[in-house]
Amino acid sequence: MKALSQFAAVLLGLLAGGSLLIATGLVPYWRSLDPAEFAQVFSANLLPVGGTMAVLTVLGTGSVMTVAAISIWKKQPTRIWLAAAAAATLLMVATLPAYFGTANPLLAGGTLGADASTAELATWQQMHWFRTVMGILGFYCAVRAGYVSEKPTGFITPSGL
Repeated sequence: MKALSQFAAVLLGLLAGGSLLIATGLVPYWRSLDPAEFAQVFSANLLPVGGTMAVLTVLGTGSVMTVAAISIWKKQPTRIWLAAAAAATLLMVATLPAYFGTANPLLAGGTLGADASTAELATWQQMHWFRTVMGILGFYCAVRAGYVSEKPTGFITPSGL
């Protein structure tokens, strides 16, 4: 189970890292472009970037949900951290239908005016930062689960008094 948990943490780390790269690299670049040029660039890159993130989302989320469910079912000491990782990851994924499913085609369509495009990109950036922070939090929790001891340590037991 430990190897599976570590593999899930790696996959979730790739997802969180991809989100961080978009937040710190692509979005500032997009915001520096003229709104018409931004629509062209966003549209041209939506499929490759979105496709890569979709694969990472399925793999990262699926693996973390699986190991969290197994750890809860087996009542393992890692279950709290893995459940927290799963919850953060679900919040991250929830932004897709809640916002990005509508916003991405709208921004790629080139039908927005300059002001509307700029405002929508600012909202997109805020939502993406929320998504990124949830991914990093989930990754932290998944990694932290690897440091949970099988046996409680540092506790005084009746026999140790």
